[in-house]
Amino acid sequence: MSQVSSSILESFKGYKYRLLFLLAGGYLVSNLNIQGIQALMPFIQSEFGISRTMAGLYTTVLFTAATMIAIFSGNLVDKIGARRGVLIGIFSIGLLILVHVPAPFYGFLLILAFPMGIGFSIITPSINKALMLKVRAEKRAVSMGIMHSGGGIGGVAGASLLPILASNFSWRVSLLFSGTVALLVGMVVFKYLDMGDDSPAEDETAAGGGLFVNIRGIISNKGLIITCLLGFSFGLTFGAVPAHYTLFLTLDLDYTAVVAGLALGLMQFGGLFGRIFWGWISDNLLQGNRPRTFMMMVFSTASLMLFNAFAGSILKSYTAVVMISSLLLGATVVGWSGIFFTVIGEKAGPDKVGLASGVSLVFARTGIVIGPPLFGMLGDYFDHYHFSWFLFAMLVSSIGMTYYIFNKRLADV
Repeated sequence: MSQVSSSILESFKGYKYRLLFLLAGGYLVSNLNIQGIQALMPFIQSEFGISRTMAGLYTTVLFTAATMIAIFSGNLVDKIGARRGVLIGIFSIGLLILVHVPAPFYGFLLILAFPMGIGFSIITPSINKALMLKVRAEKRAVSMGIMHSGGGIGGVAGASLLPILASNFSWRVSLLFSGTVALLVGMVVFKYLDMGDDSPAEDETAAGGGLFVNIRGIISNKGLIITCLLGFSFGLTFGAVPAHYTLFLTLDLDYTAVVAGLALGLMQFGGLFGRIFWGWISDNLLQGNRPRTFMMMVFSTASLMLFNAFAGSILKSYTAVVMISSLLLGATVVGWSGIFFTVIGEKAGPDKVGLASGVSLVFARTGIVIGPPLFGMLGDYFDHYHFSWFLFAMLVSSIGMTYYIFNKRLADV
């Protein structure tokens, strides 16, 4: 047992932890503020007297902007370099959140949601590019998982800490705090993040062609596009499961809201663990075999969904089973991003990883938008979530098998 523990600890040596923690600051800042403002929406709704539909429009506007601009922001990162992209993303989010603080009416916040989405959209391509430039192939998946865990920590902090501040002071004070944190993190990243001269030379930029020429190059990369298709399925589950999980536990299984909230928290914690776990599995146990890692993730997700679909009596009877299942489900449904963006970067190469990340985000965010209403409509139609879990398990499995078959054909060519 001690030999196994020593072997695992040994496998985590040799990583550029300073670089990874600095880059993780970008995800921490974005999720702290975006998850935080979602958690503050009840306070904002109460002050401005808006409907639930209007309250939900903020997130819709933000993610619409982030999806629309994803390809352009990715291409921008390839031109200006990873360090500048990270700093632009962090400082723009921090400054825009501070502009939220004196908002005189709700429409002002909706206007700010659009540039917030643009700032958010530049973070992922920048961080992915930085990792491709600075981390060796055999260390990339775990490194990406560590960086993406910054987003999980920021999301948990935003969803839990900012409402406490709002309850004791106001939502404006909460945003003043989170915006200030973003600027402080930006200053630390500015001072200590050393990427060298990571922006391309003028002749390289010119040789790279225009945006549409580069997009054609990305689309012609079949291995990249089928990986993006897999990202769509990850987006489906990532959008749908957390959005409906507490309702599934309270309406279908008769648990209290407190227990359901605890289970959702464990799911988020499982996502933190999963981002690093799948990277470690891929880099070490599977020796860089990314397709096999993806298939393990796909069938783990599908199996857990089928368990929720057909094991209602067990889940109703044993709270501990619900908690364990929530933790494991989070590791796949929430913890997919690290290994996914590692593969996107490897398929594209360092010079096009920004644009490729933008293209992949369009696929993933489309799934995130479609997943929740589809899962919910099935639940409303059947008056339970059993069929929702079953259909999504089938969708994930089908897309996963499609990816594996086409990827194998490309490898055999």
